Amino acid sequence: MLFRVQTFIKRPGILITDLSSLYEKESHYFIDISNEEELIRYGNQLDFTCLEGAIKLEYYGESLLDISAWDVIDGIWLYLLDAMESLKETGYGKMNFPDQPLVLTLKSASEQFVLYTLHTSPPVKAVLPKQDFFMVVLGGAEQFFKTMERCFKGNFQYFSEIKRIEALKRQ
Repeated sequence: MLFRVQTFIKRPGILITDLSSLYEKESHYFIDISNEEELIRYGNQLDFTCLEGAIKLEYYGESLLDISAWDVIDGIWLYLLDAMESLKETGYGKMNFPDQPLVLTLKSASEQFVLYTLHTSPPVKAVLPKQDFFMVVLGGAEQFFKTMERCFKGNFQYFSEIKRIEALKRQ
């Protein structure tokens, strides 16, 4: 598989105190949003005003973004959509993560490729096929927003975000 994108919601009431165990205990700390039954089970414990979560993005099995960058999850998706829109319009997109000092930049390398840089130490860099990258990220965003609406009716209204994604897919 070229790309893989997954969204996770941080389990309520479980503090992440040991980053070294984060990857091996991923399912202890996070719920994959494709597991809607489990999401719904935790629904009454989630803080919908500041819902923490993470996005995992892989390209040919190489990690571009992982759960160590957990943050306010709808903020991550919205800022990533902003960066992608900016990339389409100007050839450059940048996003800051909502509550941590992490920056992701997207720069058009050519008509068909984008330079992805996650400004960590050391930075995560990749030259990606632009169209495939866009479609997988837009698909991940759409899955997130639609799942949140479906599982937690009344807590989220992402109609405008879903319409925005649909418009970006058509461009």
